[in-house]
Amino acid sequence: MKKALFALLIGFSSAVVTGCMPKVDPVDYNQRSLQLALGMSKSDVMQIMGAPRRTDVNQERERWIYWNKIAYGYAIVDNEQMATDRLTVTFVSGKVTKWGQQTLTDDIMESTQKTAQAYADAAKK
Repeated sequence: MKKALFALLIGFSSAVVTGCMPKVDPVDYNQRSLQLALGMSKSDVMQIMGAPRRTDVNQERERWIYWNKIAYGYAIVDNEQMATDRLTVTFVSGKVTKWGQQTLTDDIMESTQKTAQAYADAAKK
């Protein structure tokens, strides 16, 4: 009787712990991105990738950023910087110009190129 009660108690406690675990159903953005093509419209990208988690817009381009929430211990963390599957789709004039892993280095390079171009344009005047 004690063994049966102990087994029932162990089974119940493991079911409670398992039931409390956060569930994360990730989207494989890298797999979906294989269907993207240069020149696609925003609506085409939306059909393939879904709605972006965040957008980043300036005068020259628009970026749609995708990532999945992650399970960290018993908590679900929704943090773009901690995500290991972050994917960025870049649009210029409403059309896809590139996609992939956009990093801080890429952002710095883009900013440096804009600054250099502005100086070059100013020197021509």
